[in-house]
Amino acid sequence: MQRGRKADPPADKAARRGMAPPKKVDGHMVMDGRAELIVPGSPPLMPDYLTAEAELVWQEEIGRVMAAGVVEIDSSLFARYCALEALLRKAFSDPEGEPPPAAYLTTQRQMAELLGIAGRKSRVGKVGDDPTRPAGNPFSRTGKRARA
Repeated sequence: MQRGRKADPPADKAARRGMAPPKKVDGHMVMDGRAELIVPGSPPLMPDYLTAEAELVWQEEIGRVMAAGVVEIDSSLFARYCALEALLRKAFSDPEGEPPPAAYLTTQRQMAELLGIAGRKSRVGKVGDDPTRPAGNPFSRTGKRARA
């Protein structure tokens, strides 16, 4: 008998057929006949569940995040950032209320860093960061130094 995994019975294979893994067709991931397309430069889409305050934050910040390279695939992260920022603004604007928990502030800072709007350090390494193009080889210059 051969070592390793044994072949599955045909009945098990037929039962799994309804849950086929996604395949790559013409450079796009296809699952159940639907293709996921990522268009470079497409703006994030505002979800319906945002509150009025969060929508205001969205309108204020959309220009900065678009300049930092945020696209439609980052819409949910940007929406969560806007909702959290609206909660923080509400907490800070109440003169008699307590300040927000430190965990909220930390999470807001981390989200801003991911979106590239948290200052200079958050934008380091984002030059030419295009999710549709493969990254270059970091070792391409190895061994090409001029010898003296």
